[in-house]
Amino acid sequence: KDMPAAPPAQVPRSTLGMTHGRSAASRYHPPVMATPRLPVALTPILGRARELAETAGLLDQTRLLTITGAGGSGKTRLALELAHRVRDQYDAVAWVDLAPLTDPELIAQQMLTALGIRELPTQDVTQVVIDTVRDRATLFVLDNCEHVVDAAAVTAEEVLRSCPNTKIVATSRQPLGITGEQTWLVPPLSEEDAVQLFTERARAVAPNFQPTPVVAQICRRLDGIPLAIELAAARVKVLTVDQIAERLERAFDVLTAGSRTLPRHRTIHETIDWSYRLLSPAEQALLRRLGIFGGSFSLDAAEAICGEDVLTLLSALVDKSLVLFENDRYRLLDTVRQFAAEKLAQSGEEEALREQHARWFVNLTESLEPRIFAGASDAQAMAKLDEQIANIRAVFDRAGDPELVLRLVSALHWYWFARGHFHEARRRISAALERAPDADETLRARAIVAAGHAAVWQGDFTALRPMIDEAVSVLRTGRDAASAWMLLGTSFAFAENDPEGAQNAFARSEELARKNGRDIALSLTLYWSGLAAQLRGDLKTAREKFEEALAVGEATNNPPAIAHPLTVLGHLALRERKLDEALACFRRALEIFTTIDDRWGLTQVVEGIGLALLDTRDAETGTRLLAAASAAWLHMGASPGRHEESEREKDERIREALGSDRLRVVLASGAAMSYEQMVALAKERIEQTAAAPLIRVRALGPVEVKRGDATIDPGSQRELLLFLLCHPNGATKEQIGAAIWPDADPAKLRNNFHVSVHRLRKALGGNEWVIVEGDTYAVKPGIEFDAATFERDAQAALRARDAARLTRAIALYRGDFFANATTGEWHLELRERLRELYAKALSALAKATNDAEVWQKLVELDSLDEEAARNLMKTLIERGDAAGATRVYRRLVDALRRELDVEPEPETMAVAAKAKSKK
Repeated sequence: KDMPAAPPAQVPRSTLGMTHGRSAASRYHPPVMATPRLPVALTPILGRARELAETAGLLDQTRLLTITGAGGSGKTRLALELAHRVRDQYDAVAWVDLAPLTDPELIAQQMLTALGIRELPTQDVTQVVIDTVRDRATLFVLDNCEHVVDAAAVTAEEVLRSCPNTKIVATSRQPLGITGEQTWLVPPLSEEDAVQLFTERARAVAPNFQPTPVVAQICRRLDGIPLAIELAAARVKVLTVDQIAERLERAFDVLTAGSRTLPRHRTIHETIDWSYRLLSPAEQALLRRLGIFGGSFSLDAAEAICGEDVLTLLSALVDKSLVLFENDRYRLLDTVRQFAAEKLAQSGEEEALREQHARWFVNLTESLEPRIFAGASDAQAMAKLDEQIANIRAVFDRAGDPELVLRLVSALHWYWFARGHFHEARRRISAALERAPDADETLRARAIVAAGHAAVWQGDFTALRPMIDEAVSVLRTGRDAASAWMLLGTSFAFAENDPEGAQNAFARSEELARKNGRDIALSLTLYWSGLAAQLRGDLKTAREKFEEALAVGEATNNPPAIAHPLTVLGHLALRERKLDEALACFRRALEIFTTIDDRWGLTQVVEGIGLALLDTRDAETGTRLLAAASAAWLHMGASPGRHEESEREKDERIREALGSDRLRVVLASGAAMSYEQMVALAKERIEQTAAAPLIRVRALGPVEVKRGDATIDPGSQRELLLFLLCHPNGATKEQIGAAIWPDADPAKLRNNFHVSVHRLRKALGGNEWVIVEGDTYAVKPGIEFDAATFERDAQAALRARDAARLTRAIALYRGDFFANATTGEWHLELRERLRELYAKALSALAKATNDAEVWQKLVELDSLDEEAARNLMKTLIERGDAAGATRVYRRLVDALRRELDVEPEPETMAVAAKAKSKK
């Protein structure tokens, strides 16, 4: 590969001058170049397969590839491995280490030395480099360009312009900034590769080292920076990994290498300081001020807190790999942040910046508070707080103004609720109140409301009353009055077991909330009022409150205000033995909570699904989910209110279904599940249950009974089946007999009843399908019943005034209930009630959509419904079907004359005249 050996021509410098043109170059023979040698790495590169493939691909497409990244990110190691992998594609690959240079003018000399050529004293060095490689396929690797970046850019551009077969790979903390340059930022190591690197380097000093999960935490904290990971791993000789993790708050004490390391890479601190000293004074000032941020930050925040001309300086710091730009936000690597904070503390600017930082983030949080009232109702606001939470926590940790912290806990407590940070919420709020005993009374009262909420979430009801009395006295007439009264009611309901006091307080809370209209505050008040009613056993009132809360949530399209009422309605349905309704509620709530990542709601839904599975002959999965939910509550630091009787019943059912030995195993496996595994299992099971219900009964229209796709023929027992489905809480033998066999004597009734129950059980597939408790008979939960589903969905859709939901409910109505009944009258009242509900739903949908087909269904349902006929005529006229409108009018006239002996109203006649004129 070497050029033919020949002595270099000795041409005086005065003859060559300083020109680099072809005429000057042609006056002498280029020097002889030895085969350059690449450095050999002492250790194999770990991971980076994707990065090497990507950079090799970029090098195929460009002539200048600059690998950028922070100090210690592995730029040099990656460039070296890349050079070794592509060396066969070039006549020569020259490694040019610029780190030792202090004089930028010596860059070309370093390149010449890397080529194995000594400088010719009478010639321009850059020209010698050009003449040496002009006709050869050459790759230069210019390593560590950041401290001589301008000179490196000039030299690289000259060489590339003159040598068409030459390519350059540069490593630098900032781009060279010349035409045609392709920059590539070194990404952090993946967690898997970072742990492997830590393990390999640790075993170099402690051969028996075995990694633990703490190693992954260390690698994440060090942002996947190879140098930082290697330095931390070297400490396992004297520290455990737990001790290393604890000390990373003072990272520079840990990340120090031995004295034999090259000086510039001896410690991370020295590496970062090297970059810091290369900055302009203005860039240095901004970098140290950025140390005030506790996590990532926006440009707006940086400009508001750190001073003027931030964008220009910030761009420069990004270019120099000291600040990272990701997804429209900026951040410092943790080691760089600690370095910047250290410099900030030395500058005398820290106190003023802390105050600016605190006020900016408190104002931001307060501006977002209305959008997250009662939970994760606004996904964008929640995402904004997720982005800022590290900075918000920094305000708690170091803000000097106690009232500022009170404002922050008041504004943030619903975020804590939605994200399941209950331990943190209670701790932060309690500390804030202790620090500000003499704060503004309104500000303190609002913080007490937050403290009351946190106490409710943790089930610490005894702590409620003392706090709430103070808050109510201050807020009873202000904007937070409803919240204060709601908490007062909660304190009565939970802490003092005073149902009357709770009812009065919740009634006051509802009154105050209703003054502001049907908004989220009313939904929240109704929700807690319903819970209190449920705890005192008043299920009728509880259902009314929950259903109205749901209607308000749907009317306002507020996800938490929809999903939380759905969840408690699901639990209530389970207590009422309405499994299909419970599963429908849980399925919909699970979908919403998963979307908004509401951990309280998700855990409560998982509990409900677990309980429901106990009723679908899957007690083992149900118990596993219940155990996982209990562990999740414990981990989050939350404790929802419990109905003691229901809890005892649940425990008894689980023990009976599993037995003591199996129960211990299932409980342990459930408690060991991760949160994500718990939610995934709940979703899988409820989807399976919804996709394949055990038994479906359709009674709107001709009766049909199916198990999966197979039709069941219950024969004459269909009436008993429908009666039991219409009485989910059960009925006595006498009640059943009076409805189905009203004329039977006691002996015949007893015989009919037992024979029918036996045959029904056989038809459904087992004795367990008709259960007996005392003298009450009921069908086992788990049967999908279209009449119950239609009634529930139609009522909910009417409350919400939701056309899509009305359409789905109406589709269930195939005809009158038990349309092919031949005996008995017990079903007639229900048939009429469902028919009226169907008419209401049709009317509401018709008015919402003005759909001719819906109006037509109304007319077919009641030929004397003149309003429906008139609206159908108007709709047909608008569609250009005047003849159809006339036919509708004629049928209406015939029906009115035949049934009522009256004529249509003048308004209807006017519409008919309009139709006639358009024919």
